[in-house]
Amino acid sequence: MREIGVTPHSILLEPTGKNTAPAIALASLKALNTSHDPTLIILSSDHKIDDEENFKKVLEHGIKYASKGQLVTFGIIPNSPETGYGYIESFDELSINNTSSKIKKFIEKPNAELAQNLIKDRHYLWNSGIFIFKASVVLKELEKFEPELIKSCKESLKKGKVDLDFFRINSETFKVCPNIPFDIAVMEKTNLGRVIKFDAGWSDIGSWQSICNNSKKDKNGNMLKGEIINYNSKNCYLRSEGRLIAAIDLNDLIVVETEDALLISDKKFYPKSKECG
Repeated sequence: MREIGVTPHSILLEPTGKNTAPAIALASLKALNTSHDPTLIILSSDHKIDDEENFKKVLEHGIKYASKGQLVTFGIIPNSPETGYGYIESFDELSINNTSSKIKKFIEKPNAELAQNLIKDRHYLWNSGIFIFKASVVLKELEKFEPELIKSCKESLKKGKVDLDFFRINSETFKVCPNIPFDIAVMEKTNLGRVIKFDAGWSDIGSWQSICNNSKKDKNGNMLKGEIINYNSKNCYLRSEGRLIAAIDLNDLIVVETEDALLISDKKFYPKSKECG
């Protein structure tokens, strides 16, 4: 944040990971305490957006709906039958002339056959995980659907403490907070959800395959970073953060060397869960 000249109002440190619903609840409570019902934009750190100007326009569109009390998310126009993304089904067919709709339902990561069918239907979009809403509105919905979560988050903030540039959430009260994604906690239950079609060069850099797709390649399709000696390898991602990697006649492999671990994987591997990743 220093590198881009931003001074944050507050950086909340969770003592343990509890998924996205508690994180959003904490941020909303903190924001409401320091400002008059602000509009919040929820973004993930591992997303890449190429078209910033179009992204700004889509955000402005979303803010208009958020100001009317709706919980807005953005759906990515699918260009392939991805099984690593969740999908959103809209009530209305989305097109050039109709860019938003109330949400009908969320679909967890589908199998290959279902994904192939979904991308043929204009009612289905990839779930970007980007949200816009008023702090008071999302807290009201969280209170309705997850009262124990809100109770825990309020106590955790109340008993938290400032530590230099950070605010440390109280670990004792936060450890009993439900561990639940925001989609499941709120978006799948609320009748305030709205999806907006989003086409701004979005990528979820959440797998090695997506990292490869978004990396600069040499003439043989290799992505090389760090101290690498390569002979006749093709379509590999080779990354060294310390020791030399010498690669000979490798194909379609991920090799990542760090201070405490070495990863070697088939590039096509996609983990079934975060634990695998």
